[in-house]
Amino acid sequence: MARIKITGIISGKVGTVSIYETKHGTQVVRSITKAHDPKTPKQLAHRMKFSLINKGLSPLNEAIKIGFRGDSRTYRKQISRAYHEAIAGEYPNFTLDYSKIKIAEGEVQLPADIAVKIHDNSQLVSFTWNPDISSNANNAGEKDMVKILCLNETLKETTQLTRTVRRSAGEASIELPEGWIPADTHLWFYLKSNDSQKNSDSVYLK
Repeated sequence: MARIKITGIISGKVGTVSIYETKHGTQVVRSITKAHDPKTPKQLAHRMKFSLINKGLSPLNEAIKIGFRGDSRTYRKQISRAYHEAIAGEYPNFTLDYSKIKIAEGEVQLPADIAVKIHDNSQLVSFTWNPDISSNANNAGEKDMVKILCLNETLKETTQLTRTVRRSAGEASIELPEGWIPADTHLWFYLKSNDSQKNSDSVYLK
């Protein structure tokens, strides 16, 4: 075993060793090890899944934080959920199943018969639902606010309903940005309570 007498403070790399000083003033010499990266099929599949999910959910980041209230870690949780539930296909032909992705969660009761229509030769998308709240324990349910989010999978862009539409309206529409192709567009619908303190679960529509 070689011994080296060091006078003064040395830091940096020398050959296959790294020299540095700890916060307590101790000089440390450590071998530099090469990262082990065998790139097995399992590891490559794992990396591809995470890359696909991160790219797919990145445009939904802010929407998910709003839709899942009261949890600062919610976006990372949805990444994990998507990893286990929203990947379709076999390596290396993975695809992201957007129908398995939720952008909101909560106890507000959703309306029945939610439907969507994309109009031919137009960027207009119409939504309808049954506004009946007779079975809703929330007496102010008719004032629940409708939230609609649209994602263009190819462009990785989102747009959303910006005007206030109440549950009682039973219908809403949104104009997709110029250049958006309906086949590349994913749609989610949910409700926010009138006091903005609670959400419903989101519903994926296509």
